[in-house]
Amino acid sequence: MKRSILFAALTVAALSAPAAFAQDTKPTPAKPAMSMDMDKHMTQMQEKMKAMQGQMDKIRKTTDPKERQKLMQEHMQAMQENMKMMRGMGGPMMTGGGHGSMMMGGKKEGMTDADMMKRHEMMQKRMDMMQMMMEQMMQHDQMMESMPAK
Repeated sequence: MKRSILFAALTVAALSAPAAFAQDTKPTPAKPAMSMDMDKHMTQMQEKMKAMQGQMDKIRKTTDPKERQKLMQEHMQAMQENMKMMRGMGGPMMTGGGHGSMMMGGKKEGMTDADMMKRHEMMQKRMDMMQMMMEQMMQHDQMMESMPAK
């Protein structure tokens, strides 16, 4: 259990590090397409999270140990794929690229209040996804602990 909590904490740190420490020294105009891409990624992630929740429901309902093991492996693979996708979601919108040098929560000249609101919204969505991933990891770990030893 301690190992899983440590893994979850390290995962959150790794996923949030690009957003917290990335800097861009040259101001460039924001790209509206970036926002649409981010919305598309968010929608895909939400769908994948729902699928993972469905997998976990199947795992809980199955009584066949071999089937449960197979479903657990599929769930682990889905978690790993989703984590890769989340890393790719950091992008310029999260790190401040396109708005000069800034860190999380900072406002740079040329950035409108609407830009700040959009940025805040996207960061909030990303944090929500990270929390859901951590919950999935913890559920996965609980199911692994409850499985009979081989």
